[in-house]
Amino acid sequence: MREEYLVWSNEHRAWWRANRCGYTKVLANAGHYSRDEAIAICAHARDGFGAHEIPSEIPIKASDLYECQTLRRIALSRATEDGK
Repeated sequence: MREEYLVWSNEHRAWWRANRCGYTKVLANAGHYSRDEAIAICAHARDGFGAHEIPSEIPIKASDLYECQTLRRIALSRATEDGK
């Protein structure tokens, strides 16, 4: 199974949509890319970036992103329960 990646744009503060067609702030509307395609997008966006620069685009493994969301929901749920 191929790993899927999303691309975050620091420049636009949004996710790349599918087929490199614009940006979205809604995670569910973000495009899913192969690792190679996501890295190519990030390497060539705004002519790349230097060693001491913040990249304009960042590839993020979809499974890692969704795991972070799950852990965040669990933490918020526990905090709510502890506050009762």
